Amino acid sequence: MDGSVFFMEWEENFIVWLQQLGGEGTLKSFLVMLNNFFSFMGEEYFAVMVMGIVYWGIDKRKGERIGFAVVSSLVGNTLIKNRFRRIRPWASSEKIGLLREVDGYSFPSAHSSSATALYPTLAGEYRGKRWLRIPAILIPAVVAFSRCYLGAHWPTDVICGLLLGLVFFAVSEFVLPRIKNKYILYIIFGLIGFLGMFYCTTDDYFSNYGIYIGFCTGMLFEEKAVRFENTKSVPLIAVRTVCGGLVFFALNVILKLVLGGVFTEGSFGYMILRTVRYAVAVFPVIGVYPALFRPVESFFKKRFNKEG
Repeated sequence: MDGSVFFMEWEENFIVWLQQLGGEGTLKSFLVMLNNFFSFMGEEYFAVMVMGIVYWGIDKRKGERIGFAVVSSLVGNTLIKNRFRRIRPWASSEKIGLLREVDGYSFPSAHSSSATALYPTLAGEYRGKRWLRIPAILIPAVVAFSRCYLGAHWPTDVICGLLLGLVFFAVSEFVLPRIKNKYILYIIFGLIGFLGMFYCTTDDYFSNYGIYIGFCTGMLFEEKAVRFENTKSVPLIAVRTVCGGLVFFALNVILKLVLGGVFTEGSFGYMILRTVRYAVAVFPVIGVYPALFRPVESFFKKRFNKEG
């Protein structure tokens, strides 16, 4: 991947020092496994799962604000990445090893920004649960640390990623609730994100922008046409979340099979269809899928009562 190699000497020395911890034995293997686990906690799929649990099950408006913070941070991250086009540490320095498979550009860290958008927003939405403040601070820190250890990011990548996540946390928690028409804010961020169409070249931008479009339009549809109710039943929350994930996965696979061969991979048409694919896959799970909750749960409740 073409890009720019730039880093400060202390950044290289820091990562080299980190990767030398534990030597080459069992302790080293444990540290690699541990940091891969920490890194997973900043994955966008993990963030979407948390948002789904809250949105589909516990409180859809809290879930909406959590989701907005995460998907906005993903779009914002790729806009910046494609502007700086910084090459990752393992590909910039022979002294640094790659301990987790990664691709794309390095600056800023998407894992760090997603984690900082997710966990503080979650803690902010549930202010009464003070214990959430600990993971809200601790998890983004260990995610950022792990990305350096694994050779995926420079220290300045994760620092700026953390700051970027804080921006979207602040917007979601302090700006979004105070706007009478939240869709104005959605449109503003959507227009900012659209600028990437003129210069972004990586798959993740087009995927994330499609997710953003599907998220915003799905929220609008749900609010105007569906208006589903949350539940306090833990089994129902689990079922709703698992089924929602399966619906998204199935739609994404089907759309990829149908649209994947229309344009040559890597072409602009291919990238635009990628945006369309993710938007079309996300919109139903946010806006349409919840319409099934009431009739399906009512059906099983009646059947269970009859059998009882």
